[in-house]
Amino acid sequence: MAAETANTDIRVKIARRHFLSGPLIALYVTLLLGVALPVTAFTPASRSNLINCRKGIDLNSTPEPKEDGDDDELSITRRFLSPRIDDRGLPIADALVAQIVAPSFHVFWLGINQSPLPSWLRVSLWAPRGSMVAPTLIHGAGLACCWVAGALAGRAFESEAFDVSEGRGYGTVISRTFQAGAFATGLLILSTQIDLLLEFGRTVQWGESEETDRRLLVAAVEVINDIFFEALTLSGWRLYRASKTADGNKY
Repeated sequence: MAAETANTDIRVKIARRHFLSGPLIALYVTLLLGVALPVTAFTPASRSNLINCRKGIDLNSTPEPKEDGDDDELSITRRFLSPRIDDRGLPIADALVAQIVAPSFHVFWLGINQSPLPSWLRVSLWAPRGSMVAPTLIHGAGLACCWVAGALAGRAFESEAFDVSEGRGYGTVISRTFQAGAFATGLLILSTQIDLLLEFGRTVQWGESEETDRRLLVAAVEVINDIFFEALTLSGWRLYRASKTADGNKY
């Protein structure tokens, strides 16, 4: 009887690990796609190919605009060190939405549904009014850093990522937003794992104890909530920003 119980516990632990490791692996793959897709899909053609493709074109016609720089400028290092930002106010607006709007909407939604507050927002019962503002802003600052880094990696500050004038459509807007979100998601998962490593002083796994299982479950739920509310808010903001250029007003 004791052997059967031990075997059952082992099966439960293995099931937990496989059940929760699958989404993490999927998110890591998404992070890699967010970095790799922009490099492969948006790499400009070589000069020789451009010359061959433009043979027979009228010399008096207006040449199509091409992206500045060469292949090296599309590397990940160049995107962070010398990014192309066509709207200087867009990074600030994105950071404010990611830091203030999304976390506030998150807290408001949990409040109206009487759901448990996240660990980064739990305050004392004797705390003064407005004590939730500082934790929300601090937590939102980390989320904003993740998004800005993802936007730089996904080239979401270039005009193609928010300009739909002249019938360009929303395809590039959505794809760049997804790529930026994928990179930001990977950074959020990585920062959460580092936070857990510093909290426990070692790597922990599911099934070690009820305390660690509870903490890991809380962390997983909070990461999922952060991803959902940030994606919902930033996607809505990005689509709204792009819609403002439909009448030709780019900035």
